[in-house]
Amino acid sequence: MIIYLDETYDWTGVYFLLGALFVLSDHDIFLESFNSLKREEKFARPDGSLRELKYSKIKYPKYERAAIKAIQTFKAHRCYFRAVIVPLAQFDLRYFGKSYELEKIRRARAYKKFAEMLIEYNSPELAEGILFADNLTRCKGALGQEDEFVEVMKERFQRTIYDHDLSVTPPKLKHIQEVSSADETYGLLQVCDVLLGATLNGLIKTAKGPRMIHKNRVTEKMKEILELPSLEKDYWQPLTRLYSREYQNRINMADYTKATHHKYRLWFWHPK
Repeated sequence: MIIYLDETYDWTGVYFLLGALFVLSDHDIFLESFNSLKREEKFARPDGSLRELKYSKIKYPKYERAAIKAIQTFKAHRCYFRAVIVPLAQFDLRYFGKSYELEKIRRARAYKKFAEMLIEYNSPELAEGILFADNLTRCKGALGQEDEFVEVMKERFQRTIYDHDLSVTPPKLKHIQEVSSADETYGLLQVCDVLLGATLNGLIKTAKGPRMIHKNRVTEKMKEILELPSLEKDYWQPLTRLYSREYQNRINMADYTKATHHKYRLWFWHPK
């Protein structure tokens, strides 16, 4: 399994979202399908390379069409999307890490906590998977040679686990790397970005001007294509009991990918 991880904030400062695209199999076929739709929509440069599809750039018909096709492609392949929604008014970095640590280190630990939830609860039977995280600039600092977020994720998911009889359980993730979504090798991060952005757009309750028309259409098409009755907290919050029950009962992947809203799920975080 290959997992793509991305983040987004809304400009009003209400929500922080961390989203993950889980690709079960046929990764290269999915990627080529995505690249093909971008070529159809004239995203190719003169040298043949492809421009990036960013949700923030969905201000023109071409980007709207490409984003909708990306969602359709997502639905057609063996993959699924998960996102955690964090109300920033309830998000206090003081509870993540030590008081003397730099803010970016504590932020990395907070991101790790949410990423851990997304991966641990949504990857039955996962062993030796691969995680590609988009450039999480808010976690940059001087912890060491690499990104703080990558380092704390390695601490959590790349440890070798020994059972009581000294048998070895493979780590959930064998490779964790920060990558650029503009790199065509990791182009499926752009699909994650579109799904995450369309989700956030559906949550924001502020007035939206004419410049948002194409993004609004993408959000509505996402709900239609993925058969989502709502993006509201009141709809998704009760489903957290289902998520917990699946995890506690150690659901297998075959059953997990047939469960309610298996293609797309939201989790609304609140402090305990």
